[in-house]
Order: sequence, then C-alpha cells, then structure tokens
Amino acid sequence: MYDCYLFDLDNCLIHIPNPGEYFDNVLFETLKKLSSNGSLPGRSERNTFWFSGDKYLELLEKWGVSDGEFFWKYFDEIDFKNRKILLEKDEIFLYDDVLGALKKLSSDNKKIGLISNTANYIADFFLDKFGLSQYFHETFALGYDKDQEFAKPSPLGILQVLKKLDFDPENASAMMIGDSRVDIFAAKRANITSCLIKRDPHKYPHRNDWEAHPDFEIEKLDDLFRIS
Repeated sequence: MYDCYLFDLDNCLIHIPNPGEYFDNVLFETLKKLSSNGSLPGRSERNTFWFSGDKYLELLEKWGVSDGEFFWKYFDEIDFKNRKILLEKDEIFLYDDVLGALKKLSSDNKKIGLISNTANYIADFFLDKFGLSQYFHETFALGYDKDQEFAKPSPLGILQVLKKLDFDPENASAMMIGDSRVDIFAAKRANITSCLIKRDPHKYPHRNDWEAHPDFEIEKLDDLFRIS
C-alpha cells in the first residue's frame, strides 16, 4: 500500500449528475451574466476552457470577461446554488464505498488529502455534510481568492498538500485518485502514482488520447486495497 492517498472530490467521492453538462451549464450561466460584449461561445469552444491551463484568461477576455477573479467568484456562487438544489433532490450523494475506504486508510495510519478544483467553501460544505472532514489531514480546494495556476492539471495543489503532509519522496509513496484526465495529468506532473476511478465506465472512450495515462484503473475504492 501507499503512504499518502490524495482524492479528488467530484465524481470520486461524491456523485455529480452529468458532470460535463453540469459544469458547462454553470460556465454558460456565468458568461451570460458577465460578458460585456454578448459573446457566448459554442459548446466545443467552451470545452477547451477546462483544459486551457493558465491561458483561460485569454478565453475569458475573448468572451467579454475582463476580471478573472470576479468571474470565479460568480461561477462559484452559481455552482454552490445549483449543488444545493441537486442535494435536496438526492441527485448529489456520497458513493457508498467512500466511508469504508477512508476509515480503513485512517486505521492503517495513512496520510489522506483532498485535491479539488472546486471552491474551498463548497468542498468544506460537502465534506462536513457527508461526515468526511475528520478523515482528511490536509485539503486543497480553489476559490476566487486563490490563483487558478494551482488548478489541476497543474501539479501545484498536489505538491502543496504533500509538503504539508511532510511527504518525503525518497522514503514514501503517494497516489492521486480521481475520475478525470486533469487528475491523472496533475499526478503525473507531480511525479506520483495516478489512479483513475471509473465511476461511469462508459465515460472514457477517448482516454487513449489523453496527455498522460493512469498507472492504475479502478471502478470502486475497495479496489485500492488490491494495489501494492
């Protein structure tokens, strides 16, 4: 087993229905509110936004949004509002294998971290809601007050958490578990083991085209304990 386990939040620990469509709708709603030139990009162009790295500001400017910090503040507010609606409908829920896996890792004295591109106050809300906060030694999430250069696929969030966990790569091992290509790419760039959790096995028809490929693939968190 590994010494440190780092988890993504959305669709790794908690279920977000139709995540591609969900986050695209939040982006579109944000742009409708903030665009000064009425520029509303098509779906394919909006898809590039999530993988644009530090070039996202260029896209926002093209779409008539000059203030990146305010963009994320508004985006997060819409995201949080929509999540609470879905939570009330039981469409956001904790996967049934999460608590057992975290309890086992905790009892085995593993260091556990969270790395999420979700706003910090949203991540904290759901960790508390589902009783997960006690299991995480360190968490990293974003927010309008944090530089987006830390967002996955950047490795900076992972490296920051590992530093706080006193991780020594010479004498210990770490694994990042997430459901998307940005999780895998970030783990590779941080030089740790990557594990793709395929909550929806039909979601990944094009993963052979990803910039980086996972070291392991699992369908439930119980499978982590068969990886050595």
